Amino acid sequence: EVSAVFKINDIEWNILYVNPNSECLMRSDGTITLGVTDWSTRKVYLSNALSGSLLERVLSHELVHCASFSYDCQIPIDVEEIIADFLSLYGKEVVSIADDILNGVIENGCYKAV
Repeated sequence: EVSAVFKINDIEWNILYVNPNSECLMRSDGTITLGVTDWSTRKVYLSNALSGSLLERVLSHELVHCASFSYDCQIPIDVEEIIADFLSLYGKEVVSIADDILNGVIENGCYKAV
């Protein structure tokens, strides 16, 4: 059952929560993981055992793969994994700081000290 639908670059994606032992979570090497993005079906499969900060990190990681596919980025998979891991760990903080800085510019015409 689809739990969320979203678009990146006008490409529709579906998020599905599945059993932790689901074949949908199987990598090409046969190992089971917590999340998988499937370009051919435009689906993101997440283990339904995930919660809290781990769910947030795995979802963020998979969304990077969705963006990479949706914008037809030609990134080697090992590099894409590094980018996805980095953004899943630090992306929210980077965007939050950027928002704070931009909000300060809009409100006061200059950056405000925090």
